[in-house]
Amino acid sequence: MRYVDYNFEINDDGLKLSDKGPPDKWEQVDIDRTSLEVGDTFVLELDEDNCMFFKRQPPYQKEFNFYGD
Repeated sequence: MRYVDYNFEINDDGLKLSDKGPPDKWEQVDIDRTSLEVGDTFVLELDEDNCMFFKRQPPYQKEFNFYGD
């Protein structure tokens, strides 16, 4: 599917931006120009207009630092 000059696929595995090619030739989404990071998690929700919205989840603490007496 093409939307606003970006190609993407939605299937049972999730949403994938599918623009391919050298960055200087394609107007593809550049993760470095967003606040997103590899490893971010998202939850599929419906927004107030009943449109699909992949909502970014806050980071979770993955380890605990316990200090001894």
